[in-house]
Amino acid sequence: MAKNPKIEFFIININSYKKEKPTFRDLFTELYIVKKSRNTRDNINNSILMNTFLQYVFDKISGKYKVDNQKKKAFYIEKEKKNLGKNIKFLSEKYIIHGLIKGGEYDTGKEEGDLKNPDKKSKLSNTSVLLDDFYFLLYTPLDKSKGILILQNYTSDQISDVFLPFIRDLFKIDNLSLKANLKPFMPIEMQKEIKKNAIIEKFTFSNEYLIDDLDKDTHLSEGFVIEVNIFSKSKSINPLSLSFWLKKIRDFKITTSKGEVRSLDTFNKQYGYIREKGSTLSTPTRFVLDDDSIKIKPTIFLQNYITLQENYIPIWKELEDFALKTLVEIVIPEVYPEDFIDED
Repeated sequence: MAKNPKIEFFIININSYKKEKPTFRDLFTELYIVKKSRNTRDNINNSILMNTFLQYVFDKISGKYKVDNQKKKAFYIEKEKKNLGKNIKFLSEKYIIHGLIKGGEYDTGKEEGDLKNPDKKSKLSNTSVLLDDFYFLLYTPLDKSKGILILQNYTSDQISDVFLPFIRDLFKIDNLSLKANLKPFMPIEMQKEIKKNAIIEKFTFSNEYLIDDLDKDTHLSEGFVIEVNIFSKSKSINPLSLSFWLKKIRDFKITTSKGEVRSLDTFNKQYGYIREKGSTLSTPTRFVLDDDSIKIKPTIFLQNYITLQENYIPIWKELEDFALKTLVEIVIPEVYPEDFIDED
């Protein structure tokens, strides 16, 4: 099964029943006070607060699985101190925690075999977890109520469906905040770059249509879905020329069994499919043809950005560098524009 690595971006919004939203400083201060049984919130060093949050994360998933019994998935952080710097890195002055978690499906009912001996096989136990490494990055600026999550997944093996609920719960602090809201996000600069270097592979138009025959001998009727797929033969349609081609294609017409002429522009569902040029692994991304613009899903397929190993696992150091650079140079300025006001 293909393992196409990708990363996704999310904005973390602290959620609270209070009128004024708490900041990450408020949340981590509360964690510190509870842990240390202190009565004062004043003059707690930033580094201490970030270390408190890091320990809070470790206490939940370090050396023990976070299990979702419904989805049959689990994940954890390796506990061994000798691996701490390798798997989880902490940049307290930049409010960043990032590194690798291990996770995957369990109780799959699968068997394992031996390439050298086909007769040698055994069924995996219901507690056996099929592990992959996944990269994540958490950015939690102390004086903000909004943070950033970058998460690496695979197309065939997903961890986001169990990791994202964990992140929502992570920022729920008793008497202070509710579960956090996570919003998928794609930086505008990256959208522009993808559109510039992408191709539109096909257009799909579909509509429900009732075919009936009220002849006295038949009295038959049935609802059908008519779908028209239009492919780019040259596979070279750039998204920047979408407006031109869409106008031409929507004017195509079909004739129904009743002689009714309908243009594709009248069909209820209209989609396009876009793919990054040069990507052999990624599946085309569907977008709605509701206007002349393309709203790119908040997913980056890593094939065009970093080196992948033969088994399509990322070179982790390259992924780490790519995520940190993207965060600092592209994501942070867009999410926090108030911090980049030119006063000249």
